[in-house]
Amino acid sequence: MTGLSRTTFALMIGVSRQYLADIEKGEANATVGMLERIAGGLGMAVEDLFYDL
Repeated sequence: MTGLSRTTFALMIGVSRQYLADIEKGEANATVGMLERIAGGLGMAVEDLFYDL
């Protein structure tokens, strides 16, 4: 998904922009439920978030 701002995506999945940024920076831990919301917002499965790890 390109061209989507962090703010727009955060609103789309129902979290604050700051919380999403903190997850990205490793300053907050995402629950399984949050990972499901993030993956769903991106149109992918949760396991796809970890494909390259």
